[in-house]
Amino acid sequence: MMTRLLFTLLSLMAVCNLFAQTDTADYQKFDPFSAGEYIHQLNEDASFWRNEDDSLRSDLIRLLNQANEPYDSISKRLSVLDLSGVEIVNQDLLLRDSTEIRWLNDSTFIIDSVGWNSDLILKRELDSLMNEGGRTDSSLFIPDTIVTFVIDTLALESLDLPMYRYSSGQITPSLDSREIRRSAALSEDSGNVVYTDSISISVARENSPFYKVDGKAQLDSLQLAVEALLKYNELKDSTRMIFTDMYGRETPLWITSGSHEIYRFWVKNFKDDSITLWMGNPSANEVSILLEDAIDVVRLSPVQLAPLPLTLKEPERKLAEMEMIESDPIFWEYGFSSALIFNQTYLSHWAKGGGNSLSTMLDVNGNATYHNKNTRTAWINSARLKYGNVIAEKNGLRKNNDIFEISSKLNKNKWSKVDLSASFYMLNQIARGYNYPNDSVIVSRFLNPASLTVGLGIDYKPFKHTSINLAPLSYKNTFVLDTAQIDQTNHGIAADKRVKQELGTQLVVMNKFSPMDDLSISNKVRLFSNYLNKPQNIDVDWELLLDKKISWFFTVRLNLHLIYDDDVRFTVFDEDNQAVILPDGSEKKVARAQFKEFIGLSLLFKL
Repeated sequence: MMTRLLFTLLSLMAVCNLFAQTDTADYQKFDPFSAGEYIHQLNEDASFWRNEDDSLRSDLIRLLNQANEPYDSISKRLSVLDLSGVEIVNQDLLLRDSTEIRWLNDSTFIIDSVGWNSDLILKRELDSLMNEGGRTDSSLFIPDTIVTFVIDTLALESLDLPMYRYSSGQITPSLDSREIRRSAALSEDSGNVVYTDSISISVARENSPFYKVDGKAQLDSLQLAVEALLKYNELKDSTRMIFTDMYGRETPLWITSGSHEIYRFWVKNFKDDSITLWMGNPSANEVSILLEDAIDVVRLSPVQLAPLPLTLKEPERKLAEMEMIESDPIFWEYGFSSALIFNQTYLSHWAKGGGNSLSTMLDVNGNATYHNKNTRTAWINSARLKYGNVIAEKNGLRKNNDIFEISSKLNKNKWSKVDLSASFYMLNQIARGYNYPNDSVIVSRFLNPASLTVGLGIDYKPFKHTSINLAPLSYKNTFVLDTAQIDQTNHGIAADKRVKQELGTQLVVMNKFSPMDDLSISNKVRLFSNYLNKPQNIDVDWELLLDKKISWFFTVRLNLHLIYDDDVRFTVFDEDNQAVILPDGSEKKVARAQFKEFIGLSLLFKL
């Protein structure tokens, strides 16, 4: 049994040691020497730093210097520094420089630092053989022509290029200068003029750390600068000391060059007696501790008191009259929210094509709700305006979203979570709409088309933010008032009518929930079935809003909207993008699902 227990403990220690080695494998452990070497290597690595003058780099260098040798050691050596004994001597140095020259002939050259074209300096002349009459014979060949070059001295003078002659090792005119102690001579390959300048400099003796100096005054200035910095560092340097009492309470005190501030420090013994000490820093490297005046320690001791006579009197008690406070009922509740959404696309040299665009959408919601608990009645009203535009680089400003809707619902509670309900709903738009890219024919405008739906049924609320409204007796009216400009058949209305009337049932489901913090999801589904015409073809209107809050001001909003209406039909196109024609000559049209998606950064405001 003991052997098994010992084996188990050894196994656990091995596993713990393995985990410890794994956890510490990604970093190094330093002693003071290796830490200094590591920081020194990083400071010397120029590619490690974004900016050579970064303040962090300077701080690390100062930390490294402090770690290599304490400041007080450096200060001690510098305080006895005496540079007056450094011997300064004068020494001559030869400085050489060369300038390229340009030879005009075997003995003449110029110093052309600009590099002028040779045609400006040398003239080329052609001498041909002459015939008996003294005229040039045009039948002569080129090899019989003699080419000579003549130096254009006027051009050299205008370019301020003097000519120099070299003969017997001498340059005429001379390039030497006595004023600046300069001599000139040709190089070994005769391609350059070599200038030799003789200068006199002040040099410190080899037993000093200095080489070239500006004279004795420079070392005197260095001596004064060191003394000034030592004095300044002594005045500004500070140390933070912490005084702790027996209970662990801390009092900080900065030891500086001198401060008029004093700190109170409570000194306590084990009997919790305390006296006050005042601590200060009147001068550099000095701490003053003063005992507070008028200190008198007096301990309390128990004293036996004589019994005191007690007189008991029963107070008079009676109930006070109270009245019930009736609160004023609040019947109306109001709410308002608005969202301004932005979506922007920018392309530059995009190989796959595309264009720049900026889209915005304004979504404004308002609601007013009346509650009367006594009569168990609720009147719920809401209105919404959603309007959006898109600005494209090629197409300009276009409308991409336009909804104006009003909803009203009157409920009478009858059975717990089930109410009798009468509902009204209107769907409309506010601006003109076009079937882009054709922007010459209007397809919609205010009240063209518009739809009104009224219904009677029940309203069920299984949860706080969920509502299911079923109206088996519903009337829906879709109309287009201006059939002269707008084709009503695009909106499911017969060609010879302005109104489409439907009798059926309507189901509206609204739900809102938050699966996580700062995330809100809203769903609204509206279904309608016409009893009189194809009741199996159900009209669907579904919208989803997803809001993810990213800051106090901004929210990312995703808006999905799906519509299906069997009476609203779209032209069918073939592979060549041509409309399919039926045998009677009309275009083939079918019902399709209408889908819209918008995502963007939203500025959300709620009341």
